[in-house]
Amino acid sequence: MTPCEPGPEDMRLLGTITMPGVPRSAQTARAFVRRIAPHIEDEAMADVVLCVDELVANACEHTASGTGGQVTVVVSAREDVLRVTVLDQGGAQEQPRVRTDTFSEDGRGLFLVDALSKSWGSHPALNGTVVWAEFHAVPVVGS
Repeated sequence: MTPCEPGPEDMRLLGTITMPGVPRSAQTARAFVRRIAPHIEDEAMADVVLCVDELVANACEHTASGTGGQVTVVVSAREDVLRVTVLDQGGAQEQPRVRTDTFSEDGRGLFLVDALSKSWGSHPALNGTVVWAEFHAVPVVGS
């Protein structure tokens, strides 16, 4: 995890969606991100949506969002960066962490986010946790 360079105030909001904290919301979040960021090249978008899937799935599985709550996804951008922010309703664990056991059957979602994103991080939020990831926003040629 590396610190974010410019702050979110430098970003342009592309869209926000709030969904039930259920597993199928990860699919809804992937489709939402693809729909509001069509200017991103397919290979770069594949990394983004894989990470979105992992972040939303984590929120649904490991926080109060998954017990009748909600999860919110916010997508913003600046010239060369796409940022995805996932807000959950909090959990027992203080902050999300990358598991380093490569032989574990589960728990590798944040490892993927760490590997595929430019930077990522988390912080407490009112009644929950924010996890964000930034990606190199490779534009579609001709956009």
